[in-house]
Amino acid sequence: MRTVAGNKLYEGQYQVMMKTGSVMGEVVWKSFKSQSNVKMLVQAEETMLKYCAFAKGIIESFLLAYSTDMPPQQSLEHVFVISVVGALTNFAAFSEGRAFLAKQEDVLQLMKKMLLDQECWNIPQARFMKRMVLTFAYNMSLEDPVAYFMLGEEKLINGTLRSLSLNDPTDVVGAAVAIIYRLLSVSVQAGIPSALPEKKQKKTLSRKEIKELGVYTIPQGTVTYADALLLHKMWSEYFKTISNIKNVPYETSDHYNSVVSSLLKADYHGAKIRIVRSKQSSVVGMKGIVVLDTKGTFKIVSKDNKLRTIPKNDSQFEICIQDTVVTIFGKHLNARPAERSVKKTKTFAFPDL
Repeated sequence: MRTVAGNKLYEGQYQVMMKTGSVMGEVVWKSFKSQSNVKMLVQAEETMLKYCAFAKGIIESFLLAYSTDMPPQQSLEHVFVISVVGALTNFAAFSEGRAFLAKQEDVLQLMKKMLLDQECWNIPQARFMKRMVLTFAYNMSLEDPVAYFMLGEEKLINGTLRSLSLNDPTDVVGAAVAIIYRLLSVSVQAGIPSALPEKKQKKTLSRKEIKELGVYTIPQGTVTYADALLLHKMWSEYFKTISNIKNVPYETSDHYNSVVSSLLKADYHGAKIRIVRSKQSSVVGMKGIVVLDTKGTFKIVSKDNKLRTIPKNDSQFEICIQDTVVTIFGKHLNARPAERSVKKTKTFAFPDL
């Protein structure tokens, strides 16, 4: 039985060992960035096999201990394990290294376990770990036998696809996209049947067919205001990329025309609007978020979760853009978004109401 002093000594020794391990792990990680070092280790096969066994034991022990509840990224355990995975990732970045690892069944099974586990890891605690695992899998997939191995494991593909989430950071999503693109390329080159439907030449649907299919029909009650708020958030980010309206310019301002042009060419799916004037008096004062921007109407969802159709023609709208409210005549928006984006605009016409 350890005394209090013994426990403190044990804890201190543990911290020292973890710190030493994290430093040594970082040294190995960086040394694997050199192709000459990788070639030397491939030739020293027995040494590299021992390292692979060591790495597998460390990583599996860490995953078993923490599962979905990762420790903070700054913790010694986390830093150490990331350095171990990073070393394997760097080793697999070189053709000699990944060719060696591709022959090791233990390494393939470790890659499989990490890919299956990573979809359960929490962001942001496991962001770097998740990215590192996906990057390692991508590097390994550059070896055709490994790509075939991954294509034969449906769970691996599904786990990677689930990393393509809007909630995940772009670096994580980018690594997952790289894996999927690589696997698709291999499957096409090898003639492996794809789950995607074959591309067939098909005539474009006529407007009558589109109308009969109800493509642009949104049944009442299927879209709530909460759903529309998510769309509005995306629209706000989209609008920042095409125009940055902080102060509405005067007509004599140099950039007046460019601002007006961006307003008239913009896609308003997700915009918050209010009808201030209209020949259809029943819609005046209504406000909501646009869920469908058609040639002649805005379909909006209000806070009462009701879907309403607002005619553009002979209506005047207030549109909330960042902290600015802009008034636009509906007649200027009387076209489909795709058509407006390439249409030459007139900034001086004021329709009658």
